[in-house]
Amino acid sequence: MAYTRLSFWFLFILNFLVSLTTPQPAPRYNRCSTSGNYTTNSTYSRNLNALLSSIPASSDLNSDGFFNASIGQNPDHVYAIGLCRGDLAVSSCRSCLNDSVQAITQACSNQKEASLWYDECMLRFSNRNILNSMDDGFVIVAWNTANATNQTQFNDVVGNLLSGLRDPAAVGGVRKYAANVANYTSLLKIYAVEQCTPDISEMDCGRCLDVAMSDVTNYCNGKVGCFSIKPSCVLRYETYQFYQALADAPPPPRSTPAPLSPQPPPDAPGTLRASLFHVFTVSKGGRQQQIPDHYQYINSYGFCRVDSGLDLPFFRIEEAKAQ
Repeated sequence: MAYTRLSFWFLFILNFLVSLTTPQPAPRYNRCSTSGNYTTNSTYSRNLNALLSSIPASSDLNSDGFFNASIGQNPDHVYAIGLCRGDLAVSSCRSCLNDSVQAITQACSNQKEASLWYDECMLRFSNRNILNSMDDGFVIVAWNTANATNQTQFNDVVGNLLSGLRDPAAVGGVRKYAANVANYTSLLKIYAVEQCTPDISEMDCGRCLDVAMSDVTNYCNGKVGCFSIKPSCVLRYETYQFYQALADAPPPPRSTPAPLSPQPPPDAPGTLRASLFHVFTVSKGGRQQQIPDHYQYINSYGFCRVDSGLDLPFFRIEEAKAQ
């Protein structure tokens, strides 16, 4: 019990210290497609700048933290989607998307298609129609390599929690967002969020989240933190609260699903090991390789850049081939 309490406070203090030493938020990831380039001061460039600059002040953000619009005519038609995490206040949402607008054109200079993710919001633009359609073709999966030593119990709690959020997020009203918390031990809780872009259907949202939950099964078995990021949905769980509580919580998790595959026997119930993050970017036809914390690579889905900026200070990042 004393070791469990010590582990809890160690992780709490470590996360607190990391937050103090991070002066400015940085995007977790950005993906720059190689599908086409535009030139400065071209019609596409002017359309893109006009559309992106309208996002932070858009009245659409007042109701659901979501923006989708297009401008121009082919071949200079530009489409854009902006989404804030469902718990954000409007002012925080606007601030995050404003940062995204500034960052995405710097990270993906003169690219006709790009995506960028912060913890609290995401932004996409393209010269193809990305509105009202589900896209799960590009996947980023990251996990904390700290293991819950009673992994069978931990996997059961995570499985129940994530399954219980799937339907509330898919139905989800104007936000398609759901968050909840579950007890792992008397001292440790597990917090989770699932969210889809509100422009896709309930069925497509459910499908996207199902794939995200399979990512958890494949990569995050027994890990104390994990997230799966796709263009149309996001799933994340942690052993600390990373979101603000909403007044309307989703119903309790559904009946127990098949648990994630168990790991070797635990050392001591309810304890956590040292923390490290693994990050996988998954793209069909990708080549598996070990890469540094800040990297660039080419795959069949285009150019991608992944920057460290996770919740703990040591990372190892790899690319994985989709099965």
